[in-house]
Amino acid sequence: MTILLPTDFSNNAKNAIFYALELYKNQEVNFILMNAFHPTHDDMANSITGGSLNDLLSQVSEKQLQELIAEIKSKKQLNNKKHSFSFKSVYGSLVEIIDTFVDKHPIDLIVMGAKGMSAVEKIVFGSNTYAVIKEVDCPALVIPDKVSYSSPSTISIATDFKEIKKKNIFATLQPLVKDFKPEITLFNVTEEMKSIGADEKQMAQSITNILDVEDIKTSYFKHEDVIYGTKEYVKQHNTSLMVLVNKKRNFFEDLFHISFTKQISFHAEIPLLILHD
Repeated sequence: MTILLPTDFSNNAKNAIFYALELYKNQEVNFILMNAFHPTHDDMANSITGGSLNDLLSQVSEKQLQELIAEIKSKKQLNNKKHSFSFKSVYGSLVEIIDTFVDKHPIDLIVMGAKGMSAVEKIVFGSNTYAVIKEVDCPALVIPDKVSYSSPSTISIATDFKEIKKKNIFATLQPLVKDFKPEITLFNVTEEMKSIGADEKQMAQSITNILDVEDIKTSYFKHEDVIYGTKEYVKQHNTSLMVLVNKKRNFFEDLFHISFTKQISFHAEIPLLILHD
């Protein structure tokens, strides 16, 4: 298994990395730490003559990546013989770099931190994390800021119970199912309460077969607002990990649709696993 760990060396990013190391402690994993660097105006003003700015920034980036790997190996609870580490320092835009890297390398999962933002920040700046989970066709695990590691005992899969073309995307959950044997539920937030029918049961059965588990529950949760209803469902059911399936839309659908995945990623209080259909 190969997991990509993008980092800007912030506490938020480091927390996500440590979370991933704990979560996959029983798995043979090659972790690739990645840093995308680019010059700022301050960097240019303070650059040292005699060498290119990019070379200097690359050296600093690689040094910090090496120090981070050394820090990981120095921690008793994270030093794991099943884990190997490499690093990649690249100049440019994080999203473009990750997209290109995933196209060329067999990456099973991307793990990123997500820092909460104000409403103004969301509008003006957006989110690198959200851009990656939207644009890069690779499973992504998002760890909200300051969330401490705990074993995933309850996994809730948010769904509209409509057809998923690539049902095998749920195979990403197999290592977690094997190691932690969590309770898994498919749930949908609706304004009017609905009853579980044949279609819902069929979807649950197909995922049950993929994960080779005894049972996956299905549930409708009544709430007038899908975003806050989802948060309330997660809270009431002590969800450890929520799974979202990001479905591609065309330009006009994107223009007039408020992305559920985007809203949930900005409001996340528990780890989110985003899969792509």
